[in-house]
Amino acid sequence: MNFLFRMITGQYRLIWLCTIVYSALFNFSFFKHFTDAFPTSDGNTGFLISVVVFLIAAHALVFSILGGRLFTKLVLIIGFLIGASAAYFSWTYGIVIDTVMLRNIIETDSSEAFGLLSLELIMVILLGALVPAYLVYKAPVGYQGVLKEIRAKLFSIMLAVVMIAAALVPYSANYASFFREYKSVRFYSAPLFPLYSVGKYFGKSHVSPLKPESEMINVVPDAKIEHSDPNKHDLIVLIVGETGRADHFSLNGYKRQTNPRLSKRKGVISFSHMTSCGTSTAVSVPCMFSPDPRDEFDSKSIYNKLNALDALHENNVAVLWRDNNSSSKGVAERVDYQSFKSSDLNTVCDPECRDTGMLVGLDDYVDKHPNQDIVVVLHAMGSHGPEYFKRYPQVFEQFTPVCKSNQLAKCSSDEIINAYDNTMLFTDFFIDSSIDWLDQYSNQYKTALLYVSDHGESLGENDIYLHGMPFAFAPEVQKHIAAVAWLNDSSTFKYQDVVKNKEVPFTQDNFYCSVLSLLDVNTKFCPHEKSIFFEHHKEQK
Repeated sequence: MNFLFRMITGQYRLIWLCTIVYSALFNFSFFKHFTDAFPTSDGNTGFLISVVVFLIAAHALVFSILGGRLFTKLVLIIGFLIGASAAYFSWTYGIVIDTVMLRNIIETDSSEAFGLLSLELIMVILLGALVPAYLVYKAPVGYQGVLKEIRAKLFSIMLAVVMIAAALVPYSANYASFFREYKSVRFYSAPLFPLYSVGKYFGKSHVSPLKPESEMINVVPDAKIEHSDPNKHDLIVLIVGETGRADHFSLNGYKRQTNPRLSKRKGVISFSHMTSCGTSTAVSVPCMFSPDPRDEFDSKSIYNKLNALDALHENNVAVLWRDNNSSSKGVAERVDYQSFKSSDLNTVCDPECRDTGMLVGLDDYVDKHPNQDIVVVLHAMGSHGPEYFKRYPQVFEQFTPVCKSNQLAKCSSDEIINAYDNTMLFTDFFIDSSIDWLDQYSNQYKTALLYVSDHGESLGENDIYLHGMPFAFAPEVQKHIAAVAWLNDSSTFKYQDVVKNKEVPFTQDNFYCSVLSLLDVNTKFCPHEKSIFFEHHKEQK
């Protein structure tokens, strides 16, 4: 022990102390998921001890590399801030802080951020981050000379490597199984994995400057609108939903009547096997409108290639994006955009501004474009959690009792589901009201509506809440989304033809060409099988 104290200077002793604290304070979720996969009752106690050593040494290795006379205390304080935050959200909602979740956090607006605020979060940040950060700041380190500090750094790194090897070797078969079959568990290690995600996020230069339209790739240069009736333009409403699960739509067989209005509406088709492109708004919304399929889409796609709305705008379609959510995520940069998040424009606020407010004043937009096709995109707040009880007016609270807290784990499963299902009722009302607005123009225009949710939602299944899990191991409920179309006699496509596709397994990859086909856009990029409105076979994807 004396040898270690001689070899490791004060700042590296502080690093090792903090990494032990990190492992003890911030990894409840990690060890819960680990013991679920490797129960100690099955003789895995030795492996568990090995993992504890591995986790401490891995943190010590990273922070020893990052540490230095000017940075040690700073990176340790950052470790406490990130670790405490990650531990709270992983324990409370079952979510992990990866690059996608970081993007969600950075791009969220103030109202969504306050929706996650709670006394428990404040206490965790205070006791788990600020108090330890203050102690680290005040800790006497006694920096040594440059050569001694370099020697101490190298020794600390070597010690961590030796401990990792000592932990790995006796249980190599167990670790092989752990890393191969339970990759998701490591995402819960804090602050190590969140720090890795931060580095990866900023290292990928996630923010791409907007380019002039002339510098962006147009994948449909041959796109051309070919109306069967040149004297009748299209008027289309696209609703981008929020957090709508397919299995909570009664149109898809859900036991509760969550679609009382749409179920009575003629021309409504629910596509019951629609899969999202991502598990968060920041990924799914730009991916929906992008020409890239999910396996090729990345955060830069929306800044490099013209999207579906751009393709329409290029063909003289009047496009309006109204937003009651958290922005268009880069989709509506070159079309008319209006934010309905406040009462400045939204006249239906109580005090939360409702999605139905986006329908007010749309007649004026139609009147201003008498000789054009028109597409109106409504980006809804929908069922955004965790405060589901705020997402609908009181009159829609039909399923009771409801969870009236953002601490979902403190509510019963029934209370959470009741609150969520009430948001489904309001979504049903909003879609139905949008159809009412459209239908009044059916004699003048070819009208149609398409609603597609951006992603699904976890409501406590397997102790996971909200959304945003990495797509590879996200639960199905975060990917299986609600999707509804409404067609009438004036529409380009006919109900009796399209309803045959209601059980075809579509994905949001079909959204781009489906939108173009609604506007009678012909292009080689969009053969019929890419649109949900042309005839498909059930096995076709």
